[in-house]
Amino acid sequence: MKKRAIWMSVVLVGTLAGGIVTWGCGAGKPLPAINTTIQPGKDRGRQLIALAATEAAKIADVDTRLTRLLNLADLQIQRGWKTDAPRTLGDVVVTLRSKDAMQLSEQARISGWVSVSQLSRSCDDVAQAQAACDGALAAMRAIEEPARRCEYVIGVCNEIQYLKGKPAAVSLLAEAGPWSRSIDDVQRRRQAVVAFASALFNLDDFAAGQKMIQFEEDAAWRSATLTQLATMAEQNEVKYKAVRMASDAGAASAATDQRAMNAPSTPSAAFGRELDYIQIFKGQRNSQTVKDPIGPKR
Repeated sequence: MKKRAIWMSVVLVGTLAGGIVTWGCGAGKPLPAINTTIQPGKDRGRQLIALAATEAAKIADVDTRLTRLLNLADLQIQRGWKTDAPRTLGDVVVTLRSKDAMQLSEQARISGWVSVSQLSRSCDDVAQAQAACDGALAAMRAIEEPARRCEYVIGVCNEIQYLKGKPAAVSLLAEAGPWSRSIDDVQRRRQAVVAFASALFNLDDFAAGQKMIQFEEDAAWRSATLTQLATMAEQNEVKYKAVRMASDAGAASAATDQRAMNAPSTPSAAFGRELDYIQIFKGQRNSQTVKDPIGPKR
């Protein structure tokens, strides 16, 4: 009987040429072989990215941790996993509020807050965006030297405009005006004043813009600067109209559009440090920041 049972087993296995059956599992369908190469599966990638985020939150180097978490949150948003991204961004907030955050440069720290706000807006988490924007404001205002604060005004102000509207942006620019007086270098100070005033004019608050220009006492310089800004506005309007006309022209638009964009322009009134997520963190291992142009950090 024992030999017969063994023979029956051999016959049974031989008849199952399509694979080994695990009895008791459904209708006896063969299971796929275990594969050491990751295979497609429902939500498998999504769950693995979520696990990657939990591990990223444990990275010892705070700059690497911050950068990795922001990039993973961005990846989750791009994949359409918008309910996952706020949890990853929550780990970014924990990092920015930790003692470790003081090891970051000022630019990386403030840009971290701005980036959380930007990415939170992308996944429709307005509450987290507003809290992050407030974090950026607090980090900027905490800088002891007013001259150094000026470097971050435009970047923070831009995010405030998106979240809270023009009046809030105007308010921050008006607050920052007196800070410019602490910049010792005359050329640098005037760059800050022109940048802040230009932002106010672009927000259509001409009274606030004129008040900003008046932080420089030289009336001749103020008049010349306002005239230059007017010229820039007119040139940019002409270029804008040329681009629009080219766009409306249909098939002939490409060449005309290129000529309009290549037209000479007056130097920009740009000032301050970049805080945008794409410029500082996206696709990076560590934040891409620059040295302070107005003196060493204390």
